Amino acid sequence: MLALAADGTPYVAYTVGRDLRVALRSRGRWVEYRAGRLPGTDVILAGIRVGERPHRVVSVLAEDRQGRWISLARGSRITSIARVAPGSSFGPAGLTLDAHDRPAVAYAVQRASGETFLRLVTFDRGVRPRTRAITQKGFPTSALPPGAAPVLVRGRLHVVETYTSAAIDWGPTSGGGWEGQYLFTSALGSPQGRVGAAFISSTLWSAWTQAYPETGDISVLLTSSSDTQATSTLTHGIFVSITGGGAPEVGANDWVNLADDWPVYAALVIQGPRNAAWQLDGRLEGFVVGRKGSHHLLLSRAGGLEWFRAPSLPAIEIWQGPVDADGRISGRIINGRSGEAVEIYREVPHAPRELVATVPVGTDGSFEANGLGSDLDNLYRAVYVDPKTGIPFGSLPGVPVGVTGWCPYQQLTTAVPAKPARPLMVGIASDALVPASGPRSRGARVHPRP
Repeated sequence: MLALAADGTPYVAYTVGRDLRVALRSRGRWVEYRAGRLPGTDVILAGIRVGERPHRVVSVLAEDRQGRWISLARGSRITSIARVAPGSSFGPAGLTLDAHDRPAVAYAVQRASGETFLRLVTFDRGVRPRTRAITQKGFPTSALPPGAAPVLVRGRLHVVETYTSAAIDWGPTSGGGWEGQYLFTSALGSPQGRVGAAFISSTLWSAWTQAYPETGDISVLLTSSSDTQATSTLTHGIFVSITGGGAPEVGANDWVNLADDWPVYAALVIQGPRNAAWQLDGRLEGFVVGRKGSHHLLLSRAGGLEWFRAPSLPAIEIWQGPVDADGRISGRIINGRSGEAVEIYREVPHAPRELVATVPVGTDGSFEANGLGSDLDNLYRAVYVDPKTGIPFGSLPGVPVGVTGWCPYQQLTTAVPAKPARPLMVGIASDALVPASGPRSRGARVHPRP
């Protein structure tokens, strides 16, 4: 996971067994420290944020891969956010900072019956978490544990929730409750895994992975919500992160299976509805755009993590053709530099890939390599390292690059009247606090125990 401090300092979080470790870039080198010991080893890092008030504090959200617990590392303290009751499971949780630069965690729990309960956890000046119930009475029901992403909208916390075939933006009401606006619905497919959200230029943007069991497809969706809601399909792949300054930029991973248990990944960065896209070598682990527009990337390559920074992503693209019967492959580097090298790797299952050729870029951007195996089982990836930024651009056959167009399954363009006759809500819950021992009643409302 990757995050930036206000001054642009990058922070990277990772795990070694049960140990949570954080590394920061200082004076041209990485300095790391142990942030604490997590409850288990089968861990997914769900978020990292760097707060600055009253002093700099790094918060890292961790969750059990089986959905049994959620913990937050804040500085050198590990705080238990939630532990699941027997027969229930947590969905992918999310982390952001509130208007006071304090961490805010959103998560949902699913019962065996399919009933779900959405929660928002915040911190006051102390270290004890406060849990608010956003939904009640098991709404909405879902076949999978819902994903949740807190996001700051005009100084107030909202939560984007994804569940079977739909997404909802939950926002606070003046009366102390919560109301929800549908962002997306579909008769086909369902959101799966993590959801991300960002408020950019008066528009709430959210992104997630949409799986279509009916067709066997899996795509990354991007939704905008202001006066209307619209959803587009960005690419085949799995969602990683959403960030941006003036426009949303989405990070994702696509892949090709060399064996049933051996996928090889290609990192993708897509500039929202503007259709610009990049394919990078490796698996994307983190992607952040800084306050001044600098782009920071965290890639997993050759078994290690590599960090890259650039004022903006250069408009570099690799095109490569198939290997012909004589073992020759050719291609072109768009906006590459003549004389620089293109590396050709043979991707192999259950083993490190092999560097089989290093060839120069011609004056017209072309390259050619000979002596390769022409067997159809061979998969070759071309990699070009930009000499200015050091970013490795790649071309993995079978991975399309770019925006595929508007979502063919569902596109929402529902206008929201300025003064609707009826409240545009899909459910409402009071803002009662839920203590660690279980929910209490407030007025006539009782929140079911997760």
